[in-house]
Amino acid sequence: MMSKFKNKEEFFSFSKLLLVIPINEIVGLMVKNEVKLPLYVHRFLLLETIRGEVFKEERYNTYTDEQKYRLRGYDNFAIFLLEKMIKEHDLSFNLSQYKEMLLNILYLNKDALVINKGFFDDLQKLKENYSVDLENMTYDNFISIIDKVLYEQAGFLDGIAIYEWDEEMLTSYTLGDLKALGAKYDVKIPRRINKGKLVDILVSKFKLSEDEKQLLEMKSVLDLEIYARERGFRISIDLKKTDMIEYMKYALGMYENYPTDDFFDYHIPLVSDEESIVEDIIKEEVKKEAIEEVFIPEEVHDEVEEEVLIEEELPVEEPITKEEPIAKEEPAKYEEPLFIKKQSTEPVVEEKVTKPVEEKVDESKTQDFSDIDIPEDLKAEPSLADSSLLSPEEKELLDEKINQIIKKYYKRRRTRRIIWSFIILILVAAGLWAGYTYLLPLLQ
Repeated sequence: MMSKFKNKEEFFSFSKLLLVIPINEIVGLMVKNEVKLPLYVHRFLLLETIRGEVFKEERYNTYTDEQKYRLRGYDNFAIFLLEKMIKEHDLSFNLSQYKEMLLNILYLNKDALVINKGFFDDLQKLKENYSVDLENMTYDNFISIIDKVLYEQAGFLDGIAIYEWDEEMLTSYTLGDLKALGAKYDVKIPRRINKGKLVDILVSKFKLSEDEKQLLEMKSVLDLEIYARERGFRISIDLKKTDMIEYMKYALGMYENYPTDDFFDYHIPLVSDEESIVEDIIKEEVKKEAIEEVFIPEEVHDEVEEEVLIEEELPVEEPITKEEPIAKEEPAKYEEPLFIKKQSTEPVVEEKVTKPVEEKVDESKTQDFSDIDIPEDLKAEPSLADSSLLSPEEKELLDEKINQIIKKYYKRRRTRRIIWSFIILILVAAGLWAGYTYLLPLLQ
């Protein structure tokens, strides 16, 4: 399937049709093909998925000045802070947008991730098993599924390279945030450390020998801080934000790790309108259904009569004797050879192929769909039939079939809306009646 896409833009357009596949199926396929993603890729996808919800105007106006200040560093949010925003502000999680970006990331980085052609072929097959409906899911349920294919790259802390955890980035974090971040990785960050712990951090940071460690133990806390500062490392026993990060690096053994470069290509479309996605999927379903149901007449071949050569049996001549006089031969009369077929003088009637007669529908018993707002791109969908195979009448029949399928879809959607409106109306009426019966004795 991969070979049919001339460029990445063609796949970006096609990936919208794959959103009908449940996330657990996609993750299962990734597990089967041993495709795993570092947490920093998940952080990027999550950052962009909830960005619109975080900065939605009506919600943003409810933030405090401090929250608005910290949101200036939104692009520096680690996974922990993004998940905190979802939980505290009850943000809706757009699973379809996450899936679309995930599929595009996988395609764009297929060579780096060593993804073979079969992976995308299997996605195409999975798509055929599901209909138009898009999947909805809470973030908690989603992360329990996607976690199977995520891992923390060495040298990264919660999706961010360890060298990026500087003072500028930490302006978006509170002391409480950093303590909670440590708890996520089973590290209990104290508010203050003793001299022995400070020596251990310095030994781990600078990879000191046992003799050098003994020399440090002889120094005072102030001398240890000066020693660290002279070597370009700021730390104190009263842990500030940067000190807390250093403590986490020490506790997690990250001084031994050097982060690798982020080699992923992130140049993908970030936002797709859900209505346009649904319309694309509907259009694809209409094409498939129309192709399956269209009537293509078989070619009728004229029967060619095979002329059978009939040979005339000639009489066997008897031998001539001398006694019998030889009769004088008369000139033979010309007769038509029997193997030549006479052409009929009657006009040849050309046999016509009978086309199926369309069943007339009683318009008085059918639903009027003139008020349905059919998308323009569906109305203008070109005929799917090959003009070399179908006549103009057959093309017109095919286009009419497509329009009927579209109308059926919108009829079903409108019926669902009417049913839900009726149910809501009944519930509201029941609530009003219950309130009236409850308040009536009190008013009397």
